[in-house]
Amino acid sequence: MEPGDILYIPPGFPHEGYSLENSLNYSVGYRAPNARELFSGFADYVLQRELGSQRYADPDVPSRDHPADILPTELDRLREMMLGLINQPEHFKQWFGEFITQSRHELDVAPPEPPYQPDEIYDALQQGDTLERLGGLRVLRIDGEVFVNGEKIDSPHRPALDALATHLTLRADHFGDALEDPSFLAMLAALVNSGYWFFGD
Repeated sequence: MEPGDILYIPPGFPHEGYSLENSLNYSVGYRAPNARELFSGFADYVLQRELGSQRYADPDVPSRDHPADILPTELDRLREMMLGLINQPEHFKQWFGEFITQSRHELDVAPPEPPYQPDEIYDALQQGDTLERLGGLRVLRIDGEVFVNGEKIDSPHRPALDALATHLTLRADHFGDALEDPSFLAMLAALVNSGYWFFGD
């Protein structure tokens, strides 16, 4: 390999490399969540929101040959009760948006001091300043909803939310009329004051 070359090693291929002289090597990996992490994350979501308070009930308990037996039909009812939580589309979408956008490493967040006021952000954007997205910040859309670092961003200004999810660098024209809405400006100020976006040099 020559300086500057990139070597792609597919998943599932063990490898071991040695440098013949002093050099810097960067290894970049992409790891999808496994089933255990997904179940654990969803369980946390259920507990935090106190969902699933319904208790198992079987008013027509069938007879059985042995008093210690748990019948297959009873296991099916238990499984259906548990799957009922996952099969709620709105909760599942909300959980996954929060779960998948949470950073798995510590972000290099530097909240501005003093915090920006919404009108200061408005003036800066109108004067041509740009907002830069923090490196490593996860911003994703699910069914039209935008999630940022584990939180859903609520606003009726869909094009402006799409801009947050699409562009690494944001200008005033990306937000359109949303900048005239005090509630959107307050939300944008909260994101900037959290260190998720910052004004470029």
